[in-house]
Amino acid sequence: MKLMLYMAIDIRRVLELKRLYLFAIAAIYMGAMAVSNAWPAAITVNIAQKTAISDTNDLSIKPLRIEDSQIGLLVNSNILDPQDFMLKTPGLKEKYDIYVCGSYFGQRSAKQFADGVVFSIPGRVVHPDLMRCLNALKDKIKPEVDRLSKISGSEPMRVVWTLRQANDWVKSGIRSDESYRSLDIIINPSGHMLKKMPWRTRLDAEGTVKAISNSCWYLQKARARMYEVIKDPDLRNSAVVAMTPVTLTTNYVESKRQIVVKVVNDCNLPISGTITYAVPKGWKTDAKSPKFENLGAGKTYQAAIKLIAPSKDAQVASGIRIAANVTVTQDKYTAKVKLINSLDSTIK
Repeated sequence: MKLMLYMAIDIRRVLELKRLYLFAIAAIYMGAMAVSNAWPAAITVNIAQKTAISDTNDLSIKPLRIEDSQIGLLVNSNILDPQDFMLKTPGLKEKYDIYVCGSYFGQRSAKQFADGVVFSIPGRVVHPDLMRCLNALKDKIKPEVDRLSKISGSEPMRVVWTLRQANDWVKSGIRSDESYRSLDIIINPSGHMLKKMPWRTRLDAEGTVKAISNSCWYLQKARARMYEVIKDPDLRNSAVVAMTPVTLTTNYVESKRQIVVKVVNDCNLPISGTITYAVPKGWKTDAKSPKFENLGAGKTYQAAIKLIAPSKDAQVASGIRIAANVTVTQDKYTAKVKLINSLDSTIK
């Protein structure tokens, strides 16, 4: 009797394991079917209306170019990951040669174009620290150029010239990244002479990384050069500040009578430095100058400075001055910059 009971229990366990196994196989199969049925984004070309429309915001298209029977379009990826898309071009009547970024891609029939031809756009290949630096500077340098352009003198002119170069390096690096995450596609009837279209130059992965790395390296060299040669201390500091994507913010916490200081490093290089401060006469703080060492790219340093009042009912006048004294170094090139923030409102 016991033997029959044990056998029944064992059979139930086998059946249960078999059921779980079949369920797992079915789940894997359904998952695979879901992946296989997940079609990529689609771009549809209307030759008659000379338009190209994407069904997703992840892709953007430059104006369609049609010259005789040749069709050209530039597709930009708006995301950082690789992505595929299907190009549908109904209404074609012949076999067509495809060229992608200047290289022969293959030949497709009119029916294949009507059904859709799949293309792949690569994702970002450069280190995110480099692009964080360039993107943080893209709107920062030009205002300083505009301000200094109104000031006469040899040193302001020298700074303006350097800042304009720096702005060009930033824009060039950003363009290189965007260009790599794009495809220029030309569809030409087989046997017809290929006509050139004015697409921008697209570097390969290695060339893109090199171009963007060089942009950031030139920026550091320019920071160090300005720090070394400009004699006017205010002009020197403003020049280095404009090319260094590091920010200082301060916030007063009234309930604790405490100033919270944050230094955010958007530069591609680590930074080091100290926090200094000036408080109203009679007031003190509980801290020495906070220090940060090798604050990495994309990292934030935070410190709290507690104010000690001279009396219980004392009020703090406006104008508390906080400064971050930052040093940034790469290879033999070193620059120092002072970021200043004042608390303008009266603190009680």
